[in-house]
Amino acid sequence: MKTKKKSFKISLIIEAFQNLEKSYVDLKKHVSLPKEEFVNNKLVLDKVRIDFNLAFESCMRVCRHVSAVLNLKTGSKDCLYKLAQHLGMEDAERLRRFSEFYFKYRDLKDAVSPEELYEFLKRDLILFKEFARLVVEYIKNSTGNRLLIDFDLLREKNFYIKDSIKKINFTLSQGLEEFKSKPMYYDRTKYFYQVAYDSLFDICKHLAPKFGIKKFGDDCLSKMVEAGVIPDSYYMDVLKMTQLKNKLISTWEVSPEELYRELEEVAPKFQVVVKEISDSLKKLLQG
Repeated sequence: MKTKKKSFKISLIIEAFQNLEKSYVDLKKHVSLPKEEFVNNKLVLDKVRIDFNLAFESCMRVCRHVSAVLNLKTGSKDCLYKLAQHLGMEDAERLRRFSEFYFKYRDLKDAVSPEELYEFLKRDLILFKEFARLVVEYIKNSTGNRLLIDFDLLREKNFYIKDSIKKINFTLSQGLEEFKSKPMYYDRTKYFYQVAYDSLFDICKHLAPKFGIKKFGDDCLSKMVEAGVIPDSYYMDVLKMTQLKNKLISTWEVSPEELYRELEEVAPKFQVVVKEISDSLKKLLQG
């Protein structure tokens, strides 16, 4: 039997490096303090411990995954070094020393003075960024996926949308009176609508940065309309989809009749919106 070839989990890598970026920014801010203030401020030292742990573990999460894909045997203490060396980093030895310092720092029995920590971070904090850049560039070059798009995630979320809308449509096809008389139908459509919407939102959240949409929250789909990824003619449809989702997860009472009518209107729009996003993505990749 043929074994399936291992592939990079793009979403895992992006998520881990986004977490790394947050911790890195905080650590950089901490070591920008005068040394005396850093050394004598217990609150700062506590925050540094948390951020250093998060940053290192974010890198390790990627390292373990990429090493497994490349069939590279690594352990906790040498993963960053071995992977960096394998990927051609000239001064990979620095990552060995970096890891040794981290494990010494993490072990509370093996004390690292605040002064030593400060000097280390001042000098070597940049290695987090260099490691992330090395891995990202390798994946882009080896896969040809320059935008780091997780096509597996997109296919999975699209399947959930199709499956959920199919189940909603079946329930709606039973007619309003039948829908109103069976609480099971109400619960079923409510659940599958949330699955469909959350899956669409996950697609949006993953692709929005690829289209240059940098700041977004619950308004991700609306931002895609503003950016022209989804045509402006679908703005009201996107708004209604989001409003219904918000109603269903709040204490707002949505009657069976109201839910039925709203689903009749918005359910057909899901695949249309997905197609528009897909068409825009094809243009982006071709460009």
